[in-house]
Amino acid sequence: MAITSSNLGVLLCLALFSHLAFSAPIDRKGILSLLLDLLTKKNDNACCTALDRFLPGKVSFPTNLSYTSSQITFWSAQEQSLHPSCIVIPTSTQDVSTAVTILNPLPATAGHTDHNFSHTPHAGAANIDGGVTIDTQSLNQVTVSSDQKTVSVGPGNRWGNVYSTLDALNVAMVGGRLSQVGVAGLVTGGGVSFFSGRYGFACDNIKAYEVVLGNGTTVTATSTSNPRLFRALKGGSNNFGIVTRFDAVLFQQDAFLGGQIDQPITNKEAYFDFLADFTQSETYDPFSALITVFAWLQSVPIVTIMHTVTYTNGSASWPPPAFKPLDDMPKLSSSVRKAKLSSFANEIGGDAAISQGKNNFFVTLSFVNNPAVTPEFMKQVYKLVDDAAQDLFLALGLALTMAFQPLPHVLYSKGGDENVLGLGRFEDDLINLLFTVIWPDPLNNQMVYDRMRTLENALIGLAKDNGIYNEWVYLNYASQWQNPITAYGASEVAFLKSVSKQYDPQGIFQKAVPGGFKLGL
Repeated sequence: MAITSSNLGVLLCLALFSHLAFSAPIDRKGILSLLLDLLTKKNDNACCTALDRFLPGKVSFPTNLSYTSSQITFWSAQEQSLHPSCIVIPTSTQDVSTAVTILNPLPATAGHTDHNFSHTPHAGAANIDGGVTIDTQSLNQVTVSSDQKTVSVGPGNRWGNVYSTLDALNVAMVGGRLSQVGVAGLVTGGGVSFFSGRYGFACDNIKAYEVVLGNGTTVTATSTSNPRLFRALKGGSNNFGIVTRFDAVLFQQDAFLGGQIDQPITNKEAYFDFLADFTQSETYDPFSALITVFAWLQSVPIVTIMHTVTYTNGSASWPPPAFKPLDDMPKLSSSVRKAKLSSFANEIGGDAAISQGKNNFFVTLSFVNNPAVTPEFMKQVYKLVDDAAQDLFLALGLALTMAFQPLPHVLYSKGGDENVLGLGRFEDDLINLLFTVIWPDPLNNQMVYDRMRTLENALIGLAKDNGIYNEWVYLNYASQWQNPITAYGASEVAFLKSVSKQYDPQGIFQKAVPGGFKLGL
């Protein structure tokens, strides 16, 4: 941890242990003995040593294989490049509570963070240099209720693990679309799903959260118990505590249609027309979900269009009317089939796996779908992105993707005011844009960031010029310089700040947990 004086570290832990002696059945004599030993040896890792003492076998240091194993689970090279002083790998909610209580008195300069297989790539989002990382990978329970109406999911799960359990029972939950992505980050940031047309965001389908607060206490948040915290967690990210259990709604789900359709770049104008029609609430089919990716690869001279399509009405045949115009276009290949949820999550995950362990970058924006304007707007977007790709190809081994995802009002309004995403103030149909850049050499990081920021500014200006700009920024796709919390709107920001002051009055998750998008307190 970033503590400049070893004596200060011992004194901080001494203050901590005095607190623990009154709140947990810990051997006070043993605590004092340990402190004296640390003081005598001028231990620079006093609190890591304390964590190891009270969580034996669950704290890893840089010389441990378990430390390395945890580090390589981070998606991006930027996150893997950070080196915490130690990593806590709890196996229970009580372990998390103990760890947070121990870390509670630390100043912000000696921070900690929560690692739950976050897909957010920028450095510090879910890891820390010189502090303590709490890795929840072992909190990976998937427990289905006896009536098969709810499932309790641990934050250390990846969606592939969750779906393999649910598929066997012919049930599903609203969750992520890539098998490798973690549960906690996606759900607390909103969560777009194959089922969002029917049920809204993933966060809208959580019935209860078990949360360890900044003072180490554990609470359950539901619509009737801690209801303000319950609502704040529906999009409020990591600003209030560490979620140790999500209780989600289940629904019956048999095998359904889906897969990937690859098309030539010559289809792009027809696709832009199709997407503008597809994203209209008046005709939107709630069983349909679509992600369209344009991919620029340095080693491949031709841009490819890749559509991931799903249609979750298990009794339908391909193509349903919603997708027939897209399916009628010339195609290079198609993997459309009837299968269960995990099959499609694994397919997308397989495509994304090439980016794991490399330098990664996300940036996102949203625009209003006006069918009279958006097709031409998307053509201009394509030209700007193609120009950026040519500039970025100065970095060897680089890949750039642009993903379009429909967010019609009929989809994002399903959560109503139950979440804090701030979408309730809009009535327009929206389209989300996500840009992902992947490259091997960290020496090119700043060049990539600068060029993508220039592109983002150009796209915002273009959207404003066309009268279709929308200020909403999807937190799970945001870059390090974007501010998705502010984009929720002033009333939601004020609400989130008030909840933080109520449940985290010391500001532990604002100051001592620097990762993620903070509330500005």
